Amino acid sequence: MNPLDLLPGKIEELVHELSVLPYNDMHATGPVTEPFVLTNYVVWGIVSLVVVIALFVAVANREKKQMRLALETGEATALAPAGRLAGVMEAGVEFIRDMATDVIGEKDGPKYVPLLGTFFFMIVLSNFIGLIPGGKAWGGAFGGAVALAGISWIVFVFVGFAKNGAFGYLRSLVPSGVREMALPARIGLGGFIFLLEFVSTFLVRPLTLSVRLFANLYAGHVILGVFAAFVSLFFPFVESQLGWSAGGVGVGAVSLVFLVLMYAFELFVAFIQAYVFTILTAVYIQSSVHASEH
Repeated sequence: MNPLDLLPGKIEELVHELSVLPYNDMHATGPVTEPFVLTNYVVWGIVSLVVVIALFVAVANREKKQMRLALETGEATALAPAGRLAGVMEAGVEFIRDMATDVIGEKDGPKYVPLLGTFFFMIVLSNFIGLIPGGKAWGGAFGGAVALAGISWIVFVFVGFAKNGAFGYLRSLVPSGVREMALPARIGLGGFIFLLEFVSTFLVRPLTLSVRLFANLYAGHVILGVFAAFVSLFFPFVESQLGWSAGGVGVGAVSLVFLVLMYAFELFVAFIQAYVFTILTAVYIQSSVHASEH
């Protein structure tokens, strides 16, 4: 049998594996149309959030114990993070705190550390889970990416209106230099820039946040699936109905090498996409907080 004859079936399996399906019917065909169905991506998203919360609670409890021990013994060394997990979590929180301070500012930045930290750690963990066979990355479904981007959009728009008022926030969409021009320029150029900035702030930003996260994760999973399909097609010990051939084994071996390399690259992408989503959210919040200065 020609291995390429089995390729359409493998592609169909891959598309089905990446589809949004009811968590209790993974063999369902067709898209999910009911609005309140618990899907496989939602279940894995909940798992990611619960794990993140559990990790922070565990580390916080351990740190409290260390603090009590330091107070009782008077030894400053007792304040050091206890264990590698606590050290990694503390480094991650410090990373997010520094990001918030550098981007948003020393005064307002710390207020948004919990939000930014939740985004970062949940997306990272969810992306790692999505690389486990059978696991799903929350951002790997367009609905999941839109939900995350929607939360980010609601926060930075709310902050903009709360900090500057409706008129002040909308007024900031026109640069101060344009607002000081002659009346015809303010009406013509200012109106054009206002329209562009309005569309950018209220439509483009949430769209690009969601599409960027979804497209990168989905494309990465598709590439991994294609290389995995080639490995299974050209290694007969995976597909027993196929015969051995030097060319087939060579193609399978090359596909396996690229699969391993792409898997390592996707681990890097999992972190980068979480970082990009988080820092863009911080940038958008900063632009809302300091909108009156524009």
